[in-house]
Amino acid sequence: MLGAMKILARLREDVVALVYPPQCLLCLGFEVATHCRFLCENCWQHVQAEPIPPPRNWRVTPPTAIFAEDCEFDFAAWPYRGAMSVLIPTMKYRDHPSFAKIFAALAALRMREQLALVLPASPVLIPVPLHPRRLRERGFNQSLLLAQVFAKLWNLETWPRAIRRVKFTDSQASLSALERKHNVTDAFASARDAVLHGRTVILVDDVITTGATISACARVAKQAGATRVVAIALSRSG
Repeated sequence: MLGAMKILARLREDVVALVYPPQCLLCLGFEVATHCRFLCENCWQHVQAEPIPPPRNWRVTPPTAIFAEDCEFDFAAWPYRGAMSVLIPTMKYRDHPSFAKIFAALAALRMREQLALVLPASPVLIPVPLHPRRLRERGFNQSLLLAQVFAKLWNLETWPRAIRRVKFTDSQASLSALERKHNVTDAFASARDAVLHGRTVILVDDVITTGATISACARVAKQAGATRVVAIALSRSG
């Protein structure tokens, strides 16, 4: 029975692919790569060739001047431009959670060497949470999907419920740095049973722009007893 269901699912995928052939999201070509069904081979190679942004020390060069220093460093696999400025919004707003798993695996390889320089042997990964209402609307938390892949490849723990989003907020996309800071004020809280004392926390998000969300989560993690907080993301502006 299970085998028949798999065959039917595969047939359905083949019919959909025949009627709506896969198309590269960047150049709109129809010859997509076999290992990445939403990019052509040329665009996939271009994504892989993008330079890796250097680690950013928030105590020396914070994203903006208005945030506290609860987060020490941030790391990103790609700059937020070009391909990533198209792919990440497509993942979030056009219901493509599979993007997260594919790019997290590649990001894990790109960031591993940098992270090893500043982190102890056993940090804990905490994905930036979505408010329950936003989660229902989107259907998935992209930060959690990223964290799950990182945890598997780096052999780390993931604590998805250590920080909760307790206030529904407007989308940050069109807000200024100061507006983003106000937007996420008191938006997060630590779980009652979160035991972060003495731990190093790695916050996981898809994009770091002004740092407002990361700063707010880092503050909560520190208040819950975390010794150090750093952040990682697929992509970073600035």
